[in-house]
Amino acid sequence: MTSRAGFDVAGRRVGADTPCFIVAEIGANHDGDPQRAADMVDMAAESGADAVKFQTYTAAELVADPDRVVSWGPAGAERSETIGGLFDRLALPREAHAALFEQARARGMIAFSTPFSLDGVDFLQGLDVPLYKVASSDVRDRWMLEKLAATGRPVILSTGKSTLAETARAVETLRAGGAPFAVLHCVAQYPAPAEEASLATIPAFAGMFPDAVIGFSDHTVGITAALGAVALGAKIIERHVTHDTEAEGPDHWFSSGPDEFAALCREIRGMEAAIGKVRAGILPSEVREREVSVRSLVLDRAVKAGQVIAREDLVAKRPGHGIDPYEADSVIGLAPGRDLPAGTVLTWEALKR
Repeated sequence: MTSRAGFDVAGRRVGADTPCFIVAEIGANHDGDPQRAADMVDMAAESGADAVKFQTYTAAELVADPDRVVSWGPAGAERSETIGGLFDRLALPREAHAALFEQARARGMIAFSTPFSLDGVDFLQGLDVPLYKVASSDVRDRWMLEKLAATGRPVILSTGKSTLAETARAVETLRAGGAPFAVLHCVAQYPAPAEEASLATIPAFAGMFPDAVIGFSDHTVGITAALGAVALGAKIIERHVTHDTEAEGPDHWFSSGPDEFAALCREIRGMEAAIGKVRAGILPSEVREREVSVRSLVLDRAVKAGQVIAREDLVAKRPGHGIDPYEADSVIGLAPGRDLPAGTVLTWEALKR
């Protein structure tokens, strides 16, 4: 099942019969450096993204235990640091947002962010952000959801590490607030195991939330899962991107580098072209094959002028420009007005008297 829901954002329609909305999640992969963030905006545009997404936070807004030690990185190369130090180090400075959003718009993309506090919502509202994202971590943040819904702007809700009941409750909050919204299936593990991608959730969400645009926030390695999600009806694909998967940082190693992200954008468009629409007849590419390969009524033996055609005189063979074998009952009993040799592909013209 594919959701028929859709909403408008910055002059673009998202959902329903429109192309998939591809979001380059820059997230923390700018490492707190606005210039690197600007370079990544350009990379996303050149790769074919429709939008870039940032994250708007400070450690004080996010955690009550800033001294808690966390570890990140691939197996065998883990790093440890305090959660507060990590978030403060990677936060995009608020004063950098406006220029980056304008740069993205100049490159033909929509720019938006995930706020992590009510103050962050107010800040983004002041920048006239056309769209908001709710992180999986905030599905239970009632006040955040209510405030975002009250903006009247579309809201994209990620659903990782949430129960179905929690997801449904969050959806009801957005719905009650009157905001257009999208629901993204998400596995909130970094990277997410491919065997837990559970892409069957996408058509299930379309059935459960018919007024929502359905998509996929992809944290798996490679592009296979994202393409599968598009095939199953996802109208938003969000993917973490980086300038270098070998760079030091908590998210670089599982993100898509420039080449992989460009390939993802290209393959999504190819997938959409292949999905197309429900066929209702002969396709243009099949016309010639139909003429030469489909079966027609053919004389298995010669028939003289005035001789009545019997069932034993007929076989079904290629090519396909003759009478349909399903019309054999209308041919049996006719007597052609001229001699017809064996192997004649029968046409109504040939059977005239």
